[in-house]
Amino acid sequence: MTTKLTRKFDILEPGSLLTDFSPLFENLGPDVYHPAQTGGRSRRLAQHYATFDPKTGKISVTRLVTQPFLQGDYNKLTGHLERPIEPTLPDTDLSRFIEYGFKSIQERWPLDGRENEWLVNCHLIRTHAKGKQEGVPVPEGIHRDGVDYLIMGSVRRQDVSGGVSYIYDHVDGDPFFETTLTPGQAILIDDESLFHMASPVTATKDEGHRDMILMGFHFWSRNHYRFDWKDHIYAGSREEALVSE
Repeated sequence: MTTKLTRKFDILEPGSLLTDFSPLFENLGPDVYHPAQTGGRSRRLAQHYATFDPKTGKISVTRLVTQPFLQGDYNKLTGHLERPIEPTLPDTDLSRFIEYGFKSIQERWPLDGRENEWLVNCHLIRTHAKGKQEGVPVPEGIHRDGVDYLIMGSVRRQDVSGGVSYIYDHVDGDPFFETTLTPGQAILIDDESLFHMASPVTATKDEGHRDMILMGFHFWSRNHYRFDWKDHIYAGSREEALVSE
């Protein structure tokens, strides 16, 4: 049964559906666009063309060849850049979590009568902390991601404190909600309505890290790319090429 949620965020409990992705974080690439003085991040990106039929519940997910990541004005730090990000490895399958995401959105904010084609960006991000150097997961500060719906999922916290997630009504206001996600928990947010950020992490031993999956659901007609690339299907080669218009 679908019950419309009036508030624009919710806490999800995907459990092992999320934490089972932990091994993927042992083989990430450096985030070269993350400021060096903020502790450093590692990351990979997978992009998918998906369709979702709210009436039947049918979901189709196809991995695409990864494009340089675009955010536009939503990210004041690097959103204006076309950022090539190392793609997830060929055997990475995020489809079950994407399907979980669609079902979670539909249960809270029914999508009946809306567009059924989507771009789904899946970011695997590890924020590093070492010694007295904090790890800053969100160097751009309070922001929106520029998608329609966003899931921020905790996969692992290894020897760190901090990393508190905050949600805001306004970019210049105080947070109205905060929580420290435990592994297996996630926040689902209506990204058009709310802003978010996370506090730095501090190593509780010599070094530690915070592993997150960020999954942005974007109506296909509203994504940031200037060309239709849904036919650029990922073929599974280890050296995945970035394609352009």
